[in-house]
Amino acid sequence: MERRDFLLTAGGGALAMILGAVGESIARAGEAAWAGTQFARDPLPGACLQPLGDVERTLGAMLDTVVPGPATDPEGTAGALEACSMNILLDGSFPFRKYADLFALALDGIATDAYGSAFADLPYLQRLQVLVTAQDQLPMLRLAFRAIRSAFFGGAYNGIGLRYVGYPGPNLGFRHLPEASFRVAVCAELTGNGWMP
Repeated sequence: MERRDFLLTAGGGALAMILGAVGESIARAGEAAWAGTQFARDPLPGACLQPLGDVERTLGAMLDTVVPGPATDPEGTAGALEACSMNILLDGSFPFRKYADLFALALDGIATDAYGSAFADLPYLQRLQVLVTAQDQLPMLRLAFRAIRSAFFGGAYNGIGLRYVGYPGPNLGFRHLPEASFRVAVCAELTGNGWMP
């Protein structure tokens, strides 16, 4: 058996054992994290949470302000809500879920004080001003804004943001060139035993 084959065989077995152990611990942690949560809906793989209740409506307006979607964007392009960014705020595996009520309460409070209206009812520029004020009072919001943007621009749940920025997909390299394919020598050996001098 060649060294490459041995490593592939041994590595594959080890990887399977590691993934099995990690998968069990993730499943246990996930069940514990979701237990007793105040939100009635859990984000399922491939499903985007949409605003339903008052807290989610405020969070949805926050998402639409951070990465505007059809309701705000002049061209009607997809935004954070369509890219499933609500899942990042309400998914127990991220640190924001326990702050979701606080985020909504702060945004509505600042909006009411400054403009006499709930945050979700404000026009875009006023919502933006509220977010600027709120992030100074709640530093965790800055991290939430980054996560919202990463869900969109990084394609964490779907490819909406990647299509928006024109990402063409992964570079497949030079697989189609015979001289650069795998298991074909691309240079001549200069040493007698394969080791560097």
